[in-house]
This record gives sequence, structure tokens and C-alpha cells, in this order.
Amino acid sequence: LLEFSGRFCLCLRPERLCDALEALRQAKLEPKRLRFVHQKADAAPNLFLLEGRKGAKPFLTVEPPLFLQNADGQPAEELKRIYGAYGEMKL
Repeated sequence: LLEFSGRFCLCLRPERLCDALEALRQAKLEPKRLRFVHQKADAAPNLFLLEGRKGAKPFLTVEPPLFLQNADGQPAEELKRIYGAYGEMKL
């Protein structure tokens, strides 16, 4: 359903990364950006964000991880910026 150069984004558990990369390529969607999401800096990632583009050339950019909480358990600054447009966060 995507037009040429259209973007497809997904969010999955890290165990499914290989399956997601393979499925995107089979659907003629080239993986372009990958970012892991961690609850805290000292924890393993619990999600990944992946963007694919239809008809794009091979080249994957791995972006810095997204941390949801600071060491003190408060929402991370980047998370506050992401959700800042949606009003006050209540975590």
C-alpha cells in the first residue's frame, strides 16, 4: 500500500529484530533507521523502533538509545520533550 519512498515504522520486542528485518526486505521495504528503547540506562532494551522505506537503497542507521527513565526513576528529558506536545505527563 506504500508509494515508492513511503515510510513504514514499527515497534517490537528485541527478540523479533531478525524477523522484522527479514520481513521488511521480503516486502521490498529497506530498513533505514533502528533505535533501541531502554527503561533505564543500566537495563537491556525492552523495545526497538524500526523504520523502513519502500524502494530505498541499503543503508541502516543505528540511532542512540532512547531511555525512558533517569537513574532516580523520573521520566528522562528526551521522553518529556517527545510527549511535551501532548500536555503534562503523568507517570
